[in-house]
Amino acid sequence: MAKSRLSKRREAEAAEQVPPATKKTVKKKAAKKKTARKSATTRARRTKDVVPRRRLIWVIYNSTMREEGRYLYHERDKAEERLKQLMSKGKRRYFIQPIKEPLDSDGAPITDDAVTAPKAAVKRASKKTAVARKSGKTKEEADAEE
Repeated sequence: MAKSRLSKRREAEAAEQVPPATKKTVKKKAAKKKTARKSATTRARRTKDVVPRRRLIWVIYNSTMREEGRYLYHERDKAEERLKQLMSKGKRRYFIQPIKEPLDSDGAPITDDAVTAPKAAVKRASKKTAVARKSGKTKEEADAEE
């Protein structure tokens, strides 16, 4: 709640009646204030996140988002030629899209070998079973022959 004018005036008059402080007491108070300050604490600096290097490549996709080709940024004309060839083949639709590909510290593109390796193993296994079915042998017998 705000103070009334009358109470503020009484405070001001009471302050006038107090004798002014001497120079020594002022200096002591100032010294106390200086010692009361806290020393500045140093904060640990945050390290900036390292942004991974990337390169821009042109990728040709078909309508089912399957990659049909990859070209470096400066090879866009080759990518467009390939796009024209694919479009002239048939009814499918194709398009070019720029992709930012991550690079390792040496500047080589990072590939997902761990993801593609199992797919290749599955393809090999399915080929073996197909060969075994044609010859009338079981998969184990076909593996034993190899």
